[in-house]
Amino acid sequence: MELTIAEVSGLIAAGVFVLQLLLSLIFPAALVGFVNEENTAVTWSVLGRSLQSSPWPTLLQTDAAARHGVRRRVSNGLLLQTALVLLISVAAIVTPLGLYQTVEPGDLESEAFQYVGDDSPFGYGTPARITGPFGRSCGPTEVCPGSWVNQTCRQEGRNCSAVYGRSIPEVWRTTFREGASQLGRSVSSIFDIQWRSQVNASDGMGELRWYIKSGYRQIGILILDPTIQLVDGLIVDAESGGIGFRNHTAPAAIHEYGSTWTEDILFIEPETQCVDLNITLDFRLSQNNTDRLSPRDIALTDRGGFSDLARTSPDLTIPKYGNGQGLLDLRERAYKAAWANNYLTLAFFNATDYNPNPTTITRLDVTPGMQFRGDESAPSTNGTVNETPRTRFPLEYQAITSTLDFGNYLQLSNTPSSGNNSDPTENPYGIRLDHFNIVSEICTGGSLNNRANMNSSIVGCGLLYGAARRTDGGSVFSPQPGSEWSVPMYSCAASVRASIRTVTFQYNGTGLAALKVTSATPKTYPSPDDHPLWAVEDMPSTKLGQTQPLWGLLGTNTTTPIPSQLAPNLTTTRQPTLRLPGIVNWAAFADGIDYIPSTQGQNLPGIDFYVKALQNAFTIVRPGAVGYEGYADYSGMTGLVMYHKWQNLSASAAGAAEIVNLVWTDIAANSVVGTKGWGLDDPAARGDQTDWLLRRRAEYYDAEGGEDTVPVTVYRRRVRYLLPYMVPAIVVLVLAVGVLGTWVVLLVLGRTGPAKMRRLLDATSPGRILGGFLWPGKAETLRGTDEWVKTVGTKVVIVGGSSGEAVAVAAREGEEQVVEEEGQAVGEESIQLMSKDKTAPTAW
Repeated sequence: MELTIAEVSGLIAAGVFVLQLLLSLIFPAALVGFVNEENTAVTWSVLGRSLQSSPWPTLLQTDAAARHGVRRRVSNGLLLQTALVLLISVAAIVTPLGLYQTVEPGDLESEAFQYVGDDSPFGYGTPARITGPFGRSCGPTEVCPGSWVNQTCRQEGRNCSAVYGRSIPEVWRTTFREGASQLGRSVSSIFDIQWRSQVNASDGMGELRWYIKSGYRQIGILILDPTIQLVDGLIVDAESGGIGFRNHTAPAAIHEYGSTWTEDILFIEPETQCVDLNITLDFRLSQNNTDRLSPRDIALTDRGGFSDLARTSPDLTIPKYGNGQGLLDLRERAYKAAWANNYLTLAFFNATDYNPNPTTITRLDVTPGMQFRGDESAPSTNGTVNETPRTRFPLEYQAITSTLDFGNYLQLSNTPSSGNNSDPTENPYGIRLDHFNIVSEICTGGSLNNRANMNSSIVGCGLLYGAARRTDGGSVFSPQPGSEWSVPMYSCAASVRASIRTVTFQYNGTGLAALKVTSATPKTYPSPDDHPLWAVEDMPSTKLGQTQPLWGLLGTNTTTPIPSQLAPNLTTTRQPTLRLPGIVNWAAFADGIDYIPSTQGQNLPGIDFYVKALQNAFTIVRPGAVGYEGYADYSGMTGLVMYHKWQNLSASAAGAAEIVNLVWTDIAANSVVGTKGWGLDDPAARGDQTDWLLRRRAEYYDAEGGEDTVPVTVYRRRVRYLLPYMVPAIVVLVLAVGVLGTWVVLLVLGRTGPAKMRRLLDATSPGRILGGFLWPGKAETLRGTDEWVKTVGTKVVIVGGSSGEAVAVAAREGEEQVVEEEGQAVGEESIQLMSKDKTAPTAW
């Protein structure tokens, strides 16, 4: 156990007290050893002062410690003095224990900030910036709002070529950037977001003939550390999900105990809800002919999802005008998808009657725990198991997977004559992939044909296959031949929203490693009127399948007018968060699953990255599987730590939702960076098109208002005290004040004072009492000290006779006295003052 400074002080005080007590006992005892019973009268006075003021009278209960016959005021006063001395000793020990040191926030100070580089892998892995303009594309032949097309034909109507204006109109950039700045200089807009890895790509139909696109390369995996982390250009919430955009800066001045400050930061964060399908894929492990373990006897097992399926269907209609910005019940969306998924699966197995618009289920031929077999494995002649000739239920027993396709485990297609769709006994209603695609539209609330506006809030839906659980009681980390396993399945619905968080930073040292986030909470507003004003572009003639609308902040100032050229194409809402527009749909990604948006000519990370991240959170596959693009392995197949994390989370629907959020967060953190920070700005966000050069990271950002300072709380070291430890000292102080007051009153009344004190001290001095008694004719006891010493004080007195013998002895008159410097008599004859039972001598 480590001792505090206060405890050390208390121990020192206790040691001093003990030492003082020991010395008060030892010194008088030592002085007694240096003298004998024959000394001058003044020596007895001096020695008596030491003996009587020591603890010895109390310990030996001598005359000076007597209580009988003593005046009550004197005895009580001496008791109070003793108690006060003991209390002072206790206070000297206890009082220091209340002392402690703290490092506390001091006053606010305005300080200049400077860029802080990232020395972590994310800092090294973030390439140099390619400064280039923001631009967008609205389809192969469509002109984006506010843009233009220049078409040239060599012959009328033939051999035509077109050049499209890709640049974002400046009014959009300035409106959204100024709106974000109204909420705070640290709040980013969509034009303060860039791709982390950039590629200079060709654009044959664009005005510049080139544009910047994402060159996604995985830098690292952050979600294994469930904390709020700072990486180059981002604040990454790897605990609950979400990324905040900040180009990191910190106070230029270095403070010994650090400093803190708060900033409002734009965060984009996923929100996911999952529902357990209550059906599982059960299997056992067997060795195949290559001696590797593989799943066999795969069965789709009812855990209540079939037998307890609600006989009345939920509302399966698709919203006519999109998802809107109101309350969006993602769990209800996930439940609708789960119900429809299980219903179509039952229809596939002819366990219920199929109705394109089901309302009430009339037939349900399922019993609890019923299994539907999916493979036809058969033992070979050598005793091992052959590869399955037909496997309906593909699964990974050492990885998690996710898919945008409901009913994925049935391996359906849209061709009635192929695969599992061809068996009229097993699939009499001809259930195909198209039927399950409708489930996705019900859950997402729209399709690629939805109008691009504020109502087109993004919702992504799909299935998540959890980590396999061992059902035979063995260890999940030790797969064995013959072991039995079960894979849970969840229906999940996810959305993405933008919000403002109030982030508290702490900086103590140098470099990004010394910058910490102590809290990142949703910003609070005094009233609904103070909520941010969000805006989304309204594109009447554009569908989500062509492009996504711009979105941003217009600040909180209601008096700021919307530019007239934007008013017809801008919809606003005042609320704490904004559900971002977009669509996640397989048909939108004809180029396959990839982390890189493929729209030619478009450089708008702020509207592309979150859609792509959500798409890939719902398309998790193991390395080597179809669709895996060679980036991070989020399945856990190659990483036991991640797989163990997924095992814990995928045990419940809430944990499955967290998996989607975390994978989205990690992909997004590897995709984009924020370029806005205190005192920093980037040329592309300002619309500076004069110098598109490749620059080093530290040189890329220009100062924006170099005189800007940030209010910072600087921490100082303070000495504090715990008041309960002050109680003994307060008691001593009260008693001391009482004694002092009593003395002052007596002094005013003339009942005490230096003269009286000196008189009583002289009168009670042992030497004077003995001298006055032995030589009453030679000296007056109340004479001054110098005169008394010369006349009587140097006379020799012997004290300390045994019981029954003389108490004191005085030298004979006329005898020569030999006195050493120490006051001890040598070689004189004496007469004795006899005890009461002997005849007393005549005094001279």
